[in-house]
Amino acid sequence: MIYVIFSIIAVAVVLFVLSYFMNDKFEELESQLEQLSITTMQDTYQMKKKIKILEEELLPQDLTSKEN
Repeated sequence: MIYVIFSIIAVAVVLFVLSYFMNDKFEELESQLEQLSITTMQDTYQMKKKIKILEEELLPQDLTSKEN
């Protein structure tokens, strides 16, 4: 009976130590999600910037064409 208890404790300690050396899948996933979020924000910013430029170019033309 004592051998079983020591075996279970030994296996538990080995697994506990191994858990520190294994790659954390959630950390990797979180990093990928953060990178995706940053990329999406950059793309959104660039699109808004381009849309603003286009609106500024087109808006004065619409105003001048209505006056004529």
